[in-house]
Amino acid sequence: MDTRYDFSCLTLRGGVMDPVKISQVKHLYEVEHLSMRQIAKEMRMCTKTISRIVTGKEQQKKPRKATLTGPYMRLIEEWYARRPSLKATQVYERLKEYGYTGRYTMVAAATKTFRKKGRAVYHEIEFLPGECAQVDWMEASLPFGRVYGFVFILAWSRYLFVRFYPRSSMEFFLAGHNDAYGEIKGAARRNWYDNLKSVVTRREPEIIFNAQFTDYMRHMGITVHACNPGKGNEKGRVERAIRDIRSFVESNDFTDIRDLNEKTDRWRREWNVRTHRTTHTAPASMLTNERLLPLPVISYKPYRIIQVMISTTAFVEFDTNRYSVPTDYAATAASVLAYPDHLEIVVHDRKIAYHARSFGKYQKIEHPAHRQKLLDRTPQAKYERINHLMTRMGSEIDHFLTVTESKGEDRLGIAYRLFCLLKFSSKEMLLSVVREAVSHQHTIRFIEDTLAPRFFDRTAVYPQNTSLLDISYDRRELSDYDSLA
Repeated sequence: MDTRYDFSCLTLRGGVMDPVKISQVKHLYEVEHLSMRQIAKEMRMCTKTISRIVTGKEQQKKPRKATLTGPYMRLIEEWYARRPSLKATQVYERLKEYGYTGRYTMVAAATKTFRKKGRAVYHEIEFLPGECAQVDWMEASLPFGRVYGFVFILAWSRYLFVRFYPRSSMEFFLAGHNDAYGEIKGAARRNWYDNLKSVVTRREPEIIFNAQFTDYMRHMGITVHACNPGKGNEKGRVERAIRDIRSFVESNDFTDIRDLNEKTDRWRREWNVRTHRTTHTAPASMLTNERLLPLPVISYKPYRIIQVMISTTAFVEFDTNRYSVPTDYAATAASVLAYPDHLEIVVHDRKIAYHARSFGKYQKIEHPAHRQKLLDRTPQAKYERINHLMTRMGSEIDHFLTVTESKGEDRLGIAYRLFCLLKFSSKEMLLSVVREAVSHQHTIRFIEDTLAPRFFDRTAVYPQNTSLLDISYDRRELSDYDSLA
């Protein structure tokens, strides 16, 4: 019978040999009658250790040498009882105040057992259908810039929603919630967050939530739960999802944020139809059994309010960029309503300007119509200034004016006629029609007839008998309608 054993994994404990190893050595020596050298080779141990076990000297401990830290061990134990997170350097500095003259390495060795951290063990958190959603941000640095991923996962079904944005401010945070709720067609009764500034503004002495975010949650009818700082296990579902998303992003190439969202959306939909490793069911299948709250009839607008001062040149600065407002509002206090895709500038509850949002740096976004009254005050340079404003409005307008000028038409006059159309249509509509005119080689007449035909109708039709235009009727007294009341 082969009685050989491999105890190479066993080690000394506190200077005393493991009892199991001692028993095995004695068995090999007394029963199998192996020599100490054979036992040492069999068990891959030192012959001196085998000799100590066989002769019964394995329990003898060497007397502990006196150390410089010995007299201070009581103090060290008291300090760690009160402050378990003390560092060896902190203990070393404290001991020097008590006359300790030894080296730091001796303090580090003496405090090693106190500084050992036990492995964290957590209870598994279980959720009911529709009870909870976990939300967090993730960051990614890509060749085209830094992006922020809004990650939303339902705790019960593990249904995942991801959307990347160029910023992580409040308007994008709210837009992410709206997009997620729109896809799942409902909302969980409680959302879990960590210490996001968009959620928690202060934790001590008590938790203070962000006022606008609290208003949003009240509108949705959802309870907010702020996880404890440093406790990633409390929202482990979203943390694991972020790990998978990061792995996907790092292993693929993207041209811009739009391409990133398109590819991530395809990956996410595949993720939601795969069998989950814990529930053994696809999240998309479990989503139908989530007991979600119905969404409000009126949606919450995702915007952030910033108080600003309009400059004397009628510009508002936001996110390093400058946006124009009508000159009448120069040097006036205003509010900027920052949406994910546009800005609204408000003065005394009146919207005075609307601009598409720019995510560049140090750009000037100017609407030509905002300079109407300023141009009227300087008639000598009015048409040159209008031409300059319209040219900067878009490359398609500059191209259109250049083409018309090459045909012998007055560039300044055409620019002024385009400028007048801004009274009847938006900037985006004008640019769209100009692009159409450029692609089909239409003239300014086509643009005017498309945007404001009733103001530029040059082909009015009148009847031959003009007396038909003189129509009269008998007025009725209001008392005639009393019987209908």
